[in-house]
Amino acid sequence: MTTKTLSVVEVLELCQPLLSASTKTLRVFPAGERAEEAYGPQEAARCNEVLAAVGDAYGLVVPWFEATAPEQPSALEVALSTYFDLELGSWRPVAESSGDVEEIAAGPSGLAALPGRRRIEAEGVPAFDAFAAGPAGEEAIVLILPSGVPATLFRPWLEELSDDRLVITYENPYLFGQWRTLDTPEGDFAEETALVGALLGAYGITRAHLIGICGGAPVGVAAAAAFGDRVETLTVLHPDLNFGAGVMRTPFQKQFQSVLAGAAASADRARDTLGLFLDPNMLFGVEPRLAPYILYPYGDVELFHRYAKQNYALMAYDANEAARAITQRVLIATSSTDRMTHPETARHFGDLVRGEVRVEERESGTHHDILIPDPEVYTMLREFIGGGA
Repeated sequence: MTTKTLSVVEVLELCQPLLSASTKTLRVFPAGERAEEAYGPQEAARCNEVLAAVGDAYGLVVPWFEATAPEQPSALEVALSTYFDLELGSWRPVAESSGDVEEIAAGPSGLAALPGRRRIEAEGVPAFDAFAAGPAGEEAIVLILPSGVPATLFRPWLEELSDDRLVITYENPYLFGQWRTLDTPEGDFAEETALVGALLGAYGITRAHLIGICGGAPVGVAAAAAFGDRVETLTVLHPDLNFGAGVMRTPFQKQFQSVLAGAAASADRARDTLGLFLDPNMLFGVEPRLAPYILYPYGDVELFHRYAKQNYALMAYDANEAARAITQRVLIATSSTDRMTHPETARHFGDLVRGEVRVEERESGTHHDILIPDPEVYTMLREFIGGGA
């Protein structure tokens, strides 16, 4: 997520969520501008020797380097290879290196580590991991992330917004951390809201500023309605909300929800469906530096089955009643050209809430733009949250 060239260790750290989720070793190969670089057998072997040594030294899951693009690489492998091309640059220095691994790659930088990791244990929900930055207190910004997107992607948000306020986010226990130790979830939407309640309770938050991002918007809306005075403001960014047949949804939303319904029905259906998401064509239009994070739920069949259950529940949640119960100040940000979540949905939400509403609608921009670190977005959020002080 930076402009400087990163080390092998740093890139591997950033890609750990996807590498760890995959049930098989993923392959990487020269991609992007360096797709035509030639590597001989000895050079490819050296790259794999370095990767293996780095993995052993720092406890990282590593991919397997191929000298050229293999036949039928998965979307996961194309995404990783492109990411390595962007962040690492050429594999040439690794291929031509000699000596101990310590001479080739620096140790873990902490670049992917999230601040303030804390295990939250509360009645009625599985234990889950939360992350926090900024001064402790009863007021906090709470980031509610899109389903299945690792919190690592939002480290810049924690850093940028925590100058004068506590900023907290968390990961769903059925999809992250020790998810394999939990039974397959039922896709209970009420549990999503309960996780936010557990978070507020654990940190003693009485003045929360909820920010629901994309698929996190339904949880933000439900939590704002459920927790009343404990929530001071609500922000929804490119919200994926469902208000019934009378409110526009994009073709993508309708098709994706239908696909999720099938994959949620059984593990076998999920296995049959997963191939759709492993097609490299899925990456068309996706920002390359976002791809390894967005593809996280597709690294494992059981993980994808769980994700389908959880995300289907989010997309199917009828937000009408909760929206009408919201009296807090609300910020809505969308784009008139968002082809994944319809801007009309965002406008309709603004019409329903009873609190003061501010709408920011850009004339252009994709759905995924909001996931890219952007100083203008951070400024907008700080100004809105501080506007009622």
